[in-house]
Amino acid sequence: MVKEAKKGKWSAQKALYLHYADDMMSIAIRYTCDLASAKDLVQDTFMKFFEKIDLFDLEKGAPGPWISRILINRALQNMRKDKRLSFEDEEIFSAEPSKESSIIEKLEAEDILKLLQEIPEGCRLIFNLYVIEGYRHIEIGEMLGITPSASRSQLTRAKKLLQKIIMKKDANPVINFGYVAQK
Repeated sequence: MVKEAKKGKWSAQKALYLHYADDMMSIAIRYTCDLASAKDLVQDTFMKFFEKIDLFDLEKGAPGPWISRILINRALQNMRKDKRLSFEDEEIFSAEPSKESSIIEKLEAEDILKLLQEIPEGCRLIFNLYVIEGYRHIEIGEMLGITPSASRSQLTRAKKLLQKIIMKKDANPVINFGYVAQK
């Protein structure tokens, strides 16, 4: 498909889009505020991918990781452009292991996505890049123009905020995630 798409064949481009669109949408949702923005980000990503497809080397593997990297970079560009990318309160938190793993184990991916929407965008971004995408703090720092320690600080802050939200929701079965809390 990639070879045909490189030749500009619309049917091959459509097939690539259909093959990777759902995966890219699941990534885009983590970096945007709403579904419409996620759809726009995916569309923008594929336009950029097809614009630069001649640079893609088939011998390096499937295009999925390359497309996801484009998507993440586009999301970061959009955040910078909209001036949404800030890392306020960059105090350094001490890394403390969580004692509440039983609550986290009950959560499903959809629940975690909902939780992530409740924390500040900077924390959510670092959490996504480090925990979900697997980037190292030094890479995140380079991508965002911050220090690796600021990245670590934001990750720790994100975890603490998520823990507070989870504890609050778990304490109130009416607002928790669809399971009845075991007391």
